[in-house]
Amino acid sequence: MEIIPIHLERESSRFDIYEKIVKNNQGISIEDFDVLVISSKYLAIGEGRIKKLSDVNPSQEAVLMAKKYHIDPKMMELIIRESDEIFGGLYGFVLTSVQNILAPNAGIDKSNIPTDHVVLYPKHPYESVETLRNKFLIDCGKKIGIVLSDSRILPMRKGTTGVALACSGFEPVIDLKGTKDLFGNVLKYTSQNIADCLASIGTMIMGESDASTPVIILRGLKIKFTNRPISSESLGIESKYDIYIRGLRGKIS
Repeated sequence: MEIIPIHLERESSRFDIYEKIVKNNQGISIEDFDVLVISSKYLAIGEGRIKKLSDVNPSQEAVLMAKKYHIDPKMMELIIRESDEIFGGLYGFVLTSVQNILAPNAGIDKSNIPTDHVVLYPKHPYESVETLRNKFLIDCGKKIGIVLSDSRILPMRKGTTGVALACSGFEPVIDLKGTKDLFGNVLKYTSQNIADCLASIGTMIMGESDASTPVIILRGLKIKFTNRPISSESLGIESKYDIYIRGLRGKIS
């Protein structure tokens, strides 16, 4: 496998992400069966998913929750608007679900963006990457896969890793049920999340601060490419089936 980082200029307003990738200053071309790992924040900025905090009017609910969790009321209002579920929280953070992904503060990001502004998650991430993948197919004649990545901390682990906010062009999960391990034991429950694994590779190369590498090409992968539309149900599960949420429900305050 070959890993090819694409260095692009930092953006703080809406732009055409397809044009940025195709016309990159490094002269890197996209090839058939490449997988692009794209920063979800970079795509969100391209779609104009930027909010100015001073323009947000917090509701009474947001004011009360902000006081409880010591969060700016305007930020809390955005968290409420963007979340599918709010499970609870602690000082400075609220644990939420956004499009079947567990995310602190609804994934809203204040880093590498002008003061008083925040970046929200893409509104329809699966549709966005599917549209982008089809544009590469139609305009460039290239069949590719795309992973929209975000960084995440795991329970009881230090540091961040990657998670796939959405993907397109390949089967994101391999079902290993019925196969045997090295000792001949039949696996009953195991499946492998290919999309999250690829997101982690991308996140490692992209970095977390000022690396300005929002797109990574993964070349030579042995994965199953597909033209079928991928949805959030392919990667996520409902909170009522999640072992962490089920185990902690009622204990998050």
